[in-house]
Amino acid sequence: MSVSVAQGSEDDSSGSSGRKIILNFETAQAFFFSILSRIRSRVTVDTIRPLPVFLGITGQTIGFSPGAFTSPVRKFDKSTAEKLKSRIKLNLSFFLSNYALVFAGVALVVVMMHPRIIFSIVTLWGLWSFHEFLISNEVIVFGRNIGTLVSISHRSTALTLISFVVIVSMCLRPAITVIALSGILVMAHALLRDPNHLEMPNAHGRRGVDDDDEGGYTSGGSGVIVDRPIV
Repeated sequence: MSVSVAQGSEDDSSGSSGRKIILNFETAQAFFFSILSRIRSRVTVDTIRPLPVFLGITGQTIGFSPGAFTSPVRKFDKSTAEKLKSRIKLNLSFFLSNYALVFAGVALVVVMMHPRIIFSIVTLWGLWSFHEFLISNEVIVFGRNIGTLVSISHRSTALTLISFVVIVSMCLRPAITVIALSGILVMAHALLRDPNHLEMPNAHGRRGVDDDDEGGYTSGGSGVIVDRPIV
């Protein structure tokens, strides 16, 4: 069996539609990685809050602080929506890295419950990578260039359909489950965690959150010192 690889093969029969599909795939891939890069720049190990702070556990009694989780509002009025928005915004900014860990943990559990997802994603990645490799390289098997057996446009169309079927049939429901479960956990914590009771152990230069702080929230002016979140 003779197999050789050469640079510079281009399928002239692909047509503009094949190039358009490839361009769209590459554009979507670049957009995805740009968003991922922005998230990674904000989610770092340095911004992960300690577990006692995240769960509102006091060091003396190893129990939940009575003021750690409170109702965001005491009564409904015109300022209720603004108070809810302010608390959610502050907690999302302060615990962003922790919430990312929550999402990753939920995703890991769901994926482990559906091992076929891993096989499907790896297979799709391999097919698309081989497809892109054939665009700029010649692979000769038994004297024939296998890249010309099927045109680029037909391969792109087939892979797009296969990807759509796999995503809908195998990945859609677990993805919705991950988003729903992690969203419920994150929003519940962001709504109930009182920013006025964020005591950081061994923190220096701590300040209280009051109405003058950007994105700040106060539920009673308790004056408890907190670590200012990264905005």
